[in-house]
Amino acid sequence: MKRDEKNRKQFCSAFTLLLIFLSLVSTARAGSWAADGSVSNQAGARRYKLWIPDRYDGKKKLPLVLMLHGCTQTAEEFAAGTGMNAVTDEHRFFVAYPEQPPTANALRCWNWFDAAHQSRGSGEPALLAEIVKQVGAQYKVDAGRVFVAGISAGGAMTVILGATYPDLFAAVGVHSGIAYKSGTNLQEGLAALARGGADANRQGQLAYQAAGGKMRRPVRVIIFQGMKDGAVAPVNADQVVTQWAQTNDLFDDSGDNNSVDDRADATTAGVTPQGYHYTIEVYQDRTGQTLIEKWSVQEMKHAWSGGNSQSSYTDPNGPNASREMWRFFSATANSSKPAAKKAAALLSDLGIGETPSRTF
Repeated sequence: MKRDEKNRKQFCSAFTLLLIFLSLVSTARAGSWAADGSVSNQAGARRYKLWIPDRYDGKKKLPLVLMLHGCTQTAEEFAAGTGMNAVTDEHRFFVAYPEQPPTANALRCWNWFDAAHQSRGSGEPALLAEIVKQVGAQYKVDAGRVFVAGISAGGAMTVILGATYPDLFAAVGVHSGIAYKSGTNLQEGLAALARGGADANRQGQLAYQAAGGKMRRPVRVIIFQGMKDGAVAPVNADQVVTQWAQTNDLFDDSGDNNSVDDRADATTAGVTPQGYHYTIEVYQDRTGQTLIEKWSVQEMKHAWSGGNSQSSYTDPNGPNASREMWRFFSATANSSKPAAKKAAALLSDLGIGETPSRTF
């Protein structure tokens, strides 16, 4: 009996140590929030939250993804809804979540529809670019692997950032977004949300002009759109494709000659385990490089595909947009290393990736 009691105590002690060990391992696998940051210019101030991935030691440059929330959302809510932090910890990159205050827009929407926020060097685009600069000044960010993604108003602002800072962002992820300058005031913006903009090819030309000669490589774009979206008409996803095809066509050889076009080069279909049907269209340049990828989810409304149902504007039944966007972003870096090196040099004026990092 004494031996049994001794064995029992030894087993309990060992089991307790195992639970403690597993708890520590589980904790170590999760990243952490850094201290909140803020930037300001003539358009006001914007705060942001930064997620530091697991095992970051300050020695190696890591990619950065800027995530732009939709209307009524906060940075923390968007982080929880998209689940991007989990992707970050698995693949090791920084992710920053800027937040639009109600003082800038009563519904916390990014002001994508306002002409004052559609150009390089001013307004909200400049504020968001400054966040990238500030993160790069504090941590080791790989300047050739900086990306931006957003939903709804955040998706529309993502398009603006891709057009106005193509030297900064290697690729963009547009979820339920809208083509560049589809509206330059509130009335035009609302009309575009309901039925699309006037001429997506023209918007593509405007986006190319907005780059102001800073475009050094094609802008790669991945798009997600719910086909039952009542807030952003699905036609807008088609127009985002056409706009970026036109922008990249002009960049390709300085001519409007369809060297890049909006006709899909490949189309596949699938269904999620939860029963949501989706179609993936791939658009390539003349060398066969994928520039644009569009996911159309048939049963989905206005929501982040594959997101956490405990947050707003998410639908867990769709394909996982966060993981697919990171896959697409990663392919951008892997398929264009020379371009990434050029980008690092071109971004010296933004002070990214060249300053000493903070060690954790």
